[in-house]
Amino acid sequence: MVTAFTGVVARKVLLKASTAALCLATVACLVFCPCSLGCEPSPDPVELLKLSIKAMERQDSLLADYCYMKTVVMEHLDRELSVKKREERLVEVTSIPRGPDVEVLVAVNGKPISEKERGKREAEQRQRQSGGAVQPRLRAEDLISQFDWSFGGGENVNGRLARVLCFAPRPGAVYQGKDPNAEKLLKKVAGRVWLDDEESVIARVEFRSTGPVKSMGGVFWTVRSFAVREERKRLEGGVWIDSGGEYFVDATALLVKSVVRRSTMRTHDYRRCCGADSAHTSHK
Repeated sequence: MVTAFTGVVARKVLLKASTAALCLATVACLVFCPCSLGCEPSPDPVELLKLSIKAMERQDSLLADYCYMKTVVMEHLDRELSVKKREERLVEVTSIPRGPDVEVLVAVNGKPISEKERGKREAEQRQRQSGGAVQPRLRAEDLISQFDWSFGGGENVNGRLARVLCFAPRPGAVYQGKDPNAEKLLKKVAGRVWLDDEESVIARVEFRSTGPVKSMGGVFWTVRSFAVREERKRLEGGVWIDSGGEYFVDATALLVKSVVRRSTMRTHDYRRCCGADSAHTSHK
């Protein structure tokens, strides 16, 4: 925080100063009294984060009436990052308050899937999750207690002003939760968050690994590196919805199986559901 100094002494000097001294006093005011020129001190990043947490909690209930489509393009890579396999999935998403969204696979590579294929893929997903996939459950209090936060200025995100917060693991922070995956992740991730200046909602987030993350010393899995970038867009009525994302992970499962994937996500065809007006919004 920049602290504004009193101008009493400066005014006394100015009354008696020569031209040279007047110039020196002006320079001193520029250096030591930025607030006197109309500049605001940098905001407290933790206070901004707390406002954002409350704003996102409100968004959880606003999103409850929404369904939308999500197109995911996933690329399976080799160790040299060459594409071995590419798959495009169309998924229907239903937002659920205070819980994971319901996602139903609709088509793969432009072809609708059968009920049998859908059941097979859902079973495979459940198996991957039970096999130790990284699905940490982060709490709002973890964001405040486990990271050092700093203010990174202001930027434009999709035509709206946003404030940037930078975060990195806090040395010596003690994790109070019960999720071991979350504890491992919190110690190995850093990034930036863009908060909408008007509504405090997260408009963009970027984070990456700062080191490998292991389960059971690497026996179940080792995530060597990962990176995530996501954005949200504002719909009518103050509803913010996930609009796009980019993801990368380089991991090893069961000591030998290499998993290197790069994927992108975009959402579209937003509509009201769950008994609400089923008309599509004006956004695509």
